[in-house]
Amino acid sequence: MGNRINLFIDLYELTMMQSYFFEGENRNAVFDFHIRFRENVPRRFYVFCGLEYLIEAIENISFSDEDIEYLKSLGLFKKEFLDYLRGFKFTGDIYSVDEGRIIFPNEPVVEVSAPLPEAQLVETLVINLIQFPILSATKAARCFCVSDGKILVDFGARRAHSTQSAEIAARSSYITGFSGTSLLSVGEKYSIPVFGTMAHSFVMIHDDEKEAFRRFAKLYKKTVLLIDTYDIEVGTKNAIEVIKELGKEGVKITALRIDSGDLIDEVKKMRKILDENNMHDVSIFISGGINEYKIQEILKNTEGVGGFGVGTELTVSADQPYLDCAYKLVEYDGKPKMKLSEGKHNLPGRKKVIRIYKNGKMFKDIVALQDEDVDITEYDSGSSENLLKKVFSNGKISEEYKIIKDNKPKYIQSCREMFLRDFEKLPEKLKDLSPPTKDEVYNVEISPKIRKIIQDFEKKFHDQKQNSNIQKKSVQ
Repeated sequence: MGNRINLFIDLYELTMMQSYFFEGENRNAVFDFHIRFRENVPRRFYVFCGLEYLIEAIENISFSDEDIEYLKSLGLFKKEFLDYLRGFKFTGDIYSVDEGRIIFPNEPVVEVSAPLPEAQLVETLVINLIQFPILSATKAARCFCVSDGKILVDFGARRAHSTQSAEIAARSSYITGFSGTSLLSVGEKYSIPVFGTMAHSFVMIHDDEKEAFRRFAKLYKKTVLLIDTYDIEVGTKNAIEVIKELGKEGVKITALRIDSGDLIDEVKKMRKILDENNMHDVSIFISGGINEYKIQEILKNTEGVGGFGVGTELTVSADQPYLDCAYKLVEYDGKPKMKLSEGKHNLPGRKKVIRIYKNGKMFKDIVALQDEDVDITEYDSGSSENLLKKVFSNGKISEEYKIIKDNKPKYIQSCREMFLRDFEKLPEKLKDLSPPTKDEVYNVEISPKIRKIIQDFEKKFHDQKQNSNIQKKSVQ
């Protein structure tokens, strides 16, 4: 991540861009990225992530000689346009929500303001680099919602769709409350705590399970033993013998891990055996097909669980594997623009998002024009903020956000703190795992000026359609 994005562009972006080039359409355009609302999706909120990737990619957009030769070979692009691409550099502004902030559908979370060709060129890049971090961060946040303070560790790298998606999910999960990851590359890059125990193969290469436990524990002094290679009940008893034996030598075994079986039933049996042996301080760590629903069910029906390794379902966002999102033109040359396609309307104009708090909790978000005065006195909230902040100015990263490049560990910690603060202010009803009913959807309100622009657009096109129909009838 962070290297030059080599032709990560859909063809139509360049064909339109060439048309703009020769037509002289180079005035300022504003595009925004937002999540569309979909009914019956089990997400009452989302968590914004991926800004680091977007900023580094935008900074590094360029066209090499090899890229130009490839584009030339397509037979679609003229020499003058290809010469323009050789010296291409993004020169616009980007406004964004901070990473770790809780967000909702139907509000802009990234806004790109740049000469039209530049703003159009980055469409695929913006959607690609933002949507999966949001998905994985939100999935992890849902696990955090129901974890009751238990340790959560990302275990998903091996099942991720790529090495990059594995790193994205690990990074996103730490921002949203996980204790750490098993993936060392992310641990190194961001100074995130790393966790790991053993695999079943370690036990299997020893002739005796107890001897495997003994050797591993002696080497690491303070560790977790995996006890379900053969039989969980027998494995638990073998682990207890080793705990008692090595405790005299100062070796500490903090937890026993299970990765299979009927997890609720097995936890109950394990806990009973541990307690009968006065092993009350040895916790149970669970992995294997874990998601937010299983975490909630296990904690509701058992005691003595210390944490969870969350793997595949987190890393691929199994119950919502794609984000219904869009990057749409909202203003050109200072004039608001909007799409009227059924089910795919977008909000016109350059915007801001005002979040209003009431009694210390998120109350509503108001999407307004950037220069529109928003009266919040009626809410008597005493607290509000604009979520969209300038992160890129005239093609360069804003001073406040240089930490993204200069000190990634510090930046990630600030994102994590941002999420934890927002989570405290999230109404309890929005932490539920089920799809929201109409009454439970968070209120994202559209300002009067934007509503007026929408009404004018709809009236204009309705009148045009009516006039067209009248003209057709007169011809007939």
